[in-house]
Amino acid sequence: MKNKNFKFLGENVKLHEYSKFVHQEVIEIGEGSQIDDFVLINGGSETVIGRYNHIASFVGVIGGGRFITGDYVGIAVGTKIITGTHHYGDGRRISPLIPVDEQCVIRGEVRLGDDVFIGANVTIFPNVTIGEGAIIGAASLVKDNVEPWSIYVGTPAKKVGVRPKIEKP
Repeated sequence: MKNKNFKFLGENVKLHEYSKFVHQEVIEIGEGSQIDDFVLINGGSETVIGRYNHIASFVGVIGGGRFITGDYVGIAVGTKIITGTHHYGDGRRISPLIPVDEQCVIRGEVRLGDDVFIGANVTIFPNVTIGEGAIIGAASLVKDNVEPWSIYVGTPAKKVGVRPKIEKP
């Protein structure tokens, strides 16, 4: 699929008809990736989706920050990836509809390493790196970095196990 509005689309990318992309000019999607219907991706300041990623229905990437994935990443249904948010800092208001100088906005980055799998209905906060090969269990809340080749579950997510490392050719 070729679309001149995206910064980059690799070969054999499948974007389902009812997926939605905001700020396509900063979004790159690698070869063989698939984004299902009812996904919303706000490209923010930069979005780079690696090769052979699958993003399932009802996933949202919001917040206006950076979102970067490695290759072979799976993101299950209903996950929310938050790259930026509002904060009450210094007595500021919490609303995107007021002048910027009255807001306290936190913009960050969410980074998923190669071979990461994110379970259904996970929420990931800004400024989190999920290490290579990690698995996040369904309905978890990720607010801190995740070790590579580890399994995390819960609210907040805690390490409960390890995953065998995938040998690369």
